[in-house]
Amino acid sequence: MADQQTLRTSSTPSSAKAWFAAVTAALIALCSSLATALGGTDAGWDSITAGQWLTAVIAALTALGITGGGTWQIANKPH
Repeated sequence: MADQQTLRTSSTPSSAKAWFAAVTAALIALCSSLATALGGTDAGWDSITAGQWLTAVIAALTALGITGGGTWQIANKPH
């Protein structure tokens, strides 16, 4: 009986795992969007428009929500 309880508890999703995955995905999306915006002949932080900043932030927020929610739905692998 104790083994079943341990197995059930260890296979539940971890909020720390979900937060880590979500924040990592958000940072990757933000950096990717900014790297795309920085490319070109007029490279530099001053060349990024308000629309490009908005796109980068929306990409980061979307990645944060989708990855966090998706990771939360997947149970940890039982030991």
